[in-house]
Amino acid sequence: MQHHVTVRGINGAIKWSYHDAAVFAAWTVTRAGAEWTLAGTLKSSDDFRVSQRPLKFVAPHADGVWTWPVEELQITGASLTAKLGPPVR
Repeated sequence: MQHHVTVRGINGAIKWSYHDAAVFAAWTVTRAGAEWTLAGTLKSSDDFRVSQRPLKFVAPHADGVWTWPVEELQITGASLTAKLGPPVR
């Protein structure tokens, strides 16, 4: 049985160390089977920082934050899509 999960939010960022590499106006994380993907609309991004590694996507929630490693990403205008690794606990 495949697991499908979708989580949406309006606050979130891609971080390089403690630096904001990209800040989201809205985002969606989807899990289909073992694959995690991120899609969102950006408020801002820094070309140098998004080209660095390692990157992580951090999204706040009521009890803390969710964190996923970023494996690949693409920015087109104000849209960002990324392949994520499994969430970090």
